[in-house]
Amino acid sequence: MRSSGVQQAGAKQMADHAMNHKTETVEGVTWHWVEAGEGDPVVLLHGIPESWQCWIHQIPTLATQFKVYAFDMKGYGQSDKAEGDYTMNNVAAELIRCLDHLSVDRFRLAGHDWGVAIGDHVVDQIPDRVERYIRCCLSLHEYDPRNSLHHIWNSKNPEAATRLMEKAEAYVRVWFDSSCKPGLRPDEAEIADIVAEFAQAGTAEAVPRYFRDIPKTKSVDYSKFTMPVVQVHGEHDPRQPVDYCRRMEDHLPGLEAILVLDSGHFVTRERPLEMTQAMMWFYNSMLASGLPIFDRSRHYGLPTRPVKPLPESWGVNSFARDD
Repeated sequence: MRSSGVQQAGAKQMADHAMNHKTETVEGVTWHWVEAGEGDPVVLLHGIPESWQCWIHQIPTLATQFKVYAFDMKGYGQSDKAEGDYTMNNVAAELIRCLDHLSVDRFRLAGHDWGVAIGDHVVDQIPDRVERYIRCCLSLHEYDPRNSLHHIWNSKNPEAATRLMEKAEAYVRVWFDSSCKPGLRPDEAEIADIVAEFAQAGTAEAVPRYFRDIPKTKSVDYSKFTMPVVQVHGEHDPRQPVDYCRRMEDHLPGLEAILVLDSGHFVTRERPLEMTQAMMWFYNSMLASGLPIFDRSRHYGLPTRPVKPLPESWGVNSFARDD
């Protein structure tokens, strides 16, 4: 269990107190999200086996300066689980239509795991509307085939994937027990909340459709990623090893920094304080404002080398670039 000084007990209740749960159907697709705060919009996209709660530790602080939209992605939580097209490009297009309906024009974006895959397609389709983008714990599928091995299995075995996901508690526990750095896994109350969201009716049938439709998903044009981008990765992530970030700058023209935290795969939960600090600093233009946290001349090593010392609590490690 995570034993740092970060407060966990009652985190869900504390966050829910400041949140409004919204559900709307836009062009036949039902979306659920939580909304908090006022100001420029921030859109948060979760991965598997999560829900909007992926960002539960970040939302209260983000909401002090921004209007936050944390979505249940299609197939998860209280969002739509109907049969249909689950290609990442189509889900991104459906999400964009929801944002249009909500009059969200330009916005800051963050994704974790599968939320990055959808987020990449959002950027690909409306690059001029995404002001800043944080990618967490997912490499670039198209440039690292190692990233796709378990996805290939799921795409060829959707029925087997559904049977696994129907055992929601076991499925969630396998993910977190195997993917978190020892000592940083969320506590039992937090795991119970994650299980409750993933166990909602229809999820086990809907989520494998993403894998089923991978072969039909369109490619992303990463040359469009000219907005400031930060890649956040866990040094001890067994699902997305940190070396997957190598040469990412060759494909993301707007990449500002690669930040590697002392965590496993679920950085928003394992290092909640550090993740919140990184998001607030980046979304407040610290990297591009002349007060850089990271030295752009060295920022493409594994990971970024800070210009000035960062708090020890960040757990940031510095490596020289391997040329």
